[in-house]
Amino acid sequence: MQLPALSNMLETTVSDDLFTKLVSQFEKDFTMSGVSYNFEGLTPQTLLVCLHEVVEHLLRSEYSTLLALLYRMDVSQSSITSFDDYTVEESLVIIMVKREWLKVQLRLKYS
Repeated sequence: MQLPALSNMLETTVSDDLFTKLVSQFEKDFTMSGVSYNFEGLTPQTLLVCLHEVVEHLLRSEYSTLLALLYRMDVSQSSITSFDDYTVEESLVIIMVKREWLKVQLRLKYS
């Protein structure tokens, strides 16, 4: 998986507290969508690898569950695009991380 810019951003600019909130948001949305995954002890790099593996699995064998997850995350159909230098799975990981990060930021701003 080749997501160096996203990995670098998560490792350098996101504090441990904010990363914990991001992981917690992923865990909540995964659970509410029926996708079970253990998010404990993940680093920014391992989070991206794990998300890539989950997305890859869901694309191959549980497409409807992937759609439910994206719906739960509030990812709009118009935002689902494949980026030129990335695979479909990597593009979905980027979109998911951006959306979850936005949710964390909005929650902090308005709570």
